[in-house]
Amino acid sequence: MNAVTGIFDPQEAPEAPKPKPLRGPLNARGSAEGEKKKFLTFYKPSELAAYVVPEDVPLIGDLHVYKGGIFVLGGAAGVGKSFCLSQLAISGATGAPWFGLTVHRRFRTMILQAENGLVRLSSEYRVHCEVDLDESVRISGDVDTFAFEDPAFCEEFRREIEAFQPDVIVLDPWNRAARDSMEKDFRQAFDNIIACLPAGDARPALMICAHTRKPRLGESAKGRGLLNLLSGSLVLGSIPRAAFVLQAATDDVEGNEFVFSCCKNNNGPLGPATAWRREGVRFVGPVEEFDWESFNNGGTGGGGKSAKIEECHLIEIFEGGKKWLSKAEATKALMKIGDVGRSAAYMALDSAGRFGPTLRVNPANGKFSIYPKAAEQGGE
Repeated sequence: MNAVTGIFDPQEAPEAPKPKPLRGPLNARGSAEGEKKKFLTFYKPSELAAYVVPEDVPLIGDLHVYKGGIFVLGGAAGVGKSFCLSQLAISGATGAPWFGLTVHRRFRTMILQAENGLVRLSSEYRVHCEVDLDESVRISGDVDTFAFEDPAFCEEFRREIEAFQPDVIVLDPWNRAARDSMEKDFRQAFDNIIACLPAGDARPALMICAHTRKPRLGESAKGRGLLNLLSGSLVLGSIPRAAFVLQAATDDVEGNEFVFSCCKNNNGPLGPATAWRREGVRFVGPVEEFDWESFNNGGTGGGGKSAKIEECHLIEIFEGGKKWLSKAEATKALMKIGDVGRSAAYMALDSAGRFGPTLRVNPANGKFSIYPKAAEQGGE
């Protein structure tokens, strides 16, 4: 029984009686050559009830991340997942909270990544290195492929892990490890990766960086429903013990607000979603004045700040349909006249939103206005 949450996790079962020291070199599975691997350990209910989580196991939050577990961070391409995971590594080095979640102890992070070259990494860590991270963080160069099916690749990865002894390993991105989205390919990828990790108490947490699929028309997932957005097999949502999703607050290319949500936590509460502002390579926050009602309503109205934007505001900024504005100009005008945030103003200009039938767009230059007929009806 977990002393922190009161929830039992088989991965954190009490330690079995320690076996006699193994003799001889270890194979990839952690058992000595010539000795048979033990697959099963059973416990009495009294043993489970007496189990206490070791102090060094919880790393972040209410067992949102803990040593030995598997976790996933999902998000659309370009949303900033790699920056988010760099902040996880820095939180481990400094003890600072990670997206509002408490860091329980300092820990080491190794990032195996195939997304960013040295130019991008150099510009990122010039910003972060105002504190000494060298003892706590390792980042790979841009790996061509995660060749976990290749014994030579796996052996080299094991040597790096043994030398650095990380508490957390980040795999960025998942689609470089799983060759296809079929369930058998995902399970094989997990098996191959786990076979590279140390066994028992030495096994680090594994954080996987994954893409989310594009939401379907009219779909507005939030909370636990975000788990369904993870791209590929359902295995990606079922094997990890906790899952997080990073979302842009709006589709506005000038927008810099993002929402961080936990949509699964097998060992504790999810916790509330939080809003953050991206400033270069950092996420700063939480943003206290964030327009949650507009974000949760998907820009379709329904109360709160988003309800402050009315059709009369559109009539005024577009001068009854005579004036054309770029989306950025219209957004700023609505923010001022409706006293709303950027996300609410931007969503009011969504052609799929509640003002969609009123809006028109010039295909030649992308500028917005409204249909004069709508203006006439609004003035009646």
